[in-house]
Amino acid sequence: MVNYRVTIILRLWEVPTLEKIRNADMVRPEDMRRLGDFLKERLERVASIMELLQERGFYCRGTRQAVILEGSNMEAYQVKELLQEHGVQPHEYEIKLEYTRQWGIM
Repeated sequence: MVNYRVTIILRLWEVPTLEKIRNADMVRPEDMRRLGDFLKERLERVASIMELLQERGFYCRGTRQAVILEGSNMEAYQVKELLQEHGVQPHEYEIKLEYTRQWGIM
C-alpha cells in the first residue's frame, strides 16, 4: 500500500514592487500605493486558493513567508488541474508530493 501527501506552498512576499522600494534612494507616495495594491491583490488571491483547497479537505498552516496547504484526498496532478481550471497560474504556487509505503518513505 502506498499513501501520499500533497503540499501546496503559496509564497506571500515575492513582491517586485517591494524590492524597488527597498533599493530606492527616494520613495514616493505612489510607490507605496502601488505596493499596497499589489499586496491586496496577492493576499486576496491566496485566500481564494485556500478556500478552494480547504473545501477539498486540505489542512492549512502559515509560516513567516508562506501559506502551506497539505492533504491526501487528491493527487498532485489533480490539484494542478483544479488550480488551472480556476485560473491560477503555475508561478503562483509550488506543489510537492510525498509518497510513503508501509515499510518506509519512497
